[in-house]
Amino acid sequence: MICCTVIALLFGSVVWFARKLGLLPGSMAADPLRWRLESRPLPIQRPAPAMRFDWRVRARGFRCAFNGVYLVLRSEHSAWIHLGAAACAIVLGVVLQIDLAAWRWIILCIGMVIASEIINTAIENACDAITTDTNAQIGLAKDMGAGAVLLCSITALIIGGLTFTPFLVAEESTQILDLCGF
Repeated sequence: MICCTVIALLFGSVVWFARKLGLLPGSMAADPLRWRLESRPLPIQRPAPAMRFDWRVRARGFRCAFNGVYLVLRSEHSAWIHLGAAACAIVLGVVLQIDLAAWRWIILCIGMVIASEIINTAIENACDAITTDTNAQIGLAKDMGAGAVLLCSITALIIGGLTFTPFLVAEESTQILDLCGF
């Protein structure tokens, strides 16, 4: 950790001195807004005054959030698959009569997977709004969003397996004991 800090300080000071001496043009500085399609300078805006709390504004925000969830669940095929898996997990939980602690894990996994699907859809729509042409960087962003959904889904599958296994084993052992007459 200390070595990394020393190296970063040395490299930063070399770059700073090179810019001060004019060896590096100032335009070589990283521009976080370089991805913008327009090169117009942004107007200077004053910060908005603090708004008072208003229930109508909050209700409008919730309405927009529910609309976003509805749009994803209505239009995304992969969201339908996740909803089907969630329904199977809920039915299995009801049939096995899992306890409250197990329900917490199942609900957390369902929320995590659906939320990651919504975020992935938002990334895809934002990228498509920028350009629909083939672009390597946009392709990477879309792949990363899909990868996040995949990791959340695999994690939910593992947690679901770990959560349901004790209940399935207990149910199976109860049935075997009933068959044997115990």
